[in-house]
Amino acid sequence: MKTYETVAGKVIQLKICPKTAHIKAEFASGGELPECLTGLFTTEREAEIAILKYIDIKDTQEKKKSTKEL
Repeated sequence: MKTYETVAGKVIQLKICPKTAHIKAEFASGGELPECLTGLFTTEREAEIAILKYIDIKDTQEKKKSTKEL
C-alpha cells in the first residue's frame, strides 16, 4: 500500500484492517491521527483522497503562517 508524507515530515501509511478487510490510515512512527483520517475506508482511493486533502490543508496553513511571519 502507499505511503504519504505530511508537511511536518510524518509518514502516513495505509494498511488493511484485519477485522474488516477495509483500509485504515496510521502514522508509521505512531501517534494520533487527525479526526478526518480516523475510521475505515472502503477503497484505497477514498483513503488517498482524504489524506491528500489533509496534506493540502496543512500545507496551506503552513504557507499562511510563514507569510504572516514576514
